[in-house]
Amino acid sequence: MKAEYANVFIRGAVTVFSQDIGVTLSRRGLSRKNAPVPSLPISIVIGVTGAIRGQVVYSMDTDFAYSVTKAMIPNKLPADLRKLTNSAVSEVANMITGQASIALAGEHQLIHLTPPAIFTGTDMQVDFLSIPTICLSLISEIGSLEINIAFTEGGI
Repeated sequence: MKAEYANVFIRGAVTVFSQDIGVTLSRRGLSRKNAPVPSLPISIVIGVTGAIRGQVVYSMDTDFAYSVTKAMIPNKLPADLRKLTNSAVSEVANMITGQASIALAGEHQLIHLTPPAIFTGTDMQVDFLSIPTICLSLISEIGSLEINIAFTEGGI
C-alpha cells in the first residue's frame, strides 16, 4: 500500500469539506489494517477498478452524517434532513473518491468507480476484501470521519 494513496484522500477530503460543507477537517491519525472494516455505524463503500483496484470505505457516526447533510442542504426541516442523510453522505464520499481517483490516474491511466453503497447499523456483518488497508482518521468541529483505503495494483 503506497503512502500516496493516503495523501490524495486527505487532500480530497479536506477540499470537499472546506468548499462544500464549510468545515475544516484535520488529520487525526493513520494506521494500517488487514481489511477496510469500518469502525463507525454509517459506512459508504465505493469500489475502484482500473489501474488500481479495491475499495474505499468511509465511516462516520449518525451525528456527523446529520451535520454534513444540514450543511449541504440548508433550510430544510429536521425530518426532511434525516430522510436525505444517506444520499448526502454518499455524495460526499463520491466527491472525495472522485478527486482522489483523478489524482491517482494522472494523464495516462484509467480508474473507474462503482456507485456508492451505504450500510447503517452496528450489528451488521459484511465481508470486506482482505487486503492491506490504510485507515485515515480525520477530525472536525462536527465530529470524525474514517476513510479506509484498500487498493492493489493489478488483480485482487
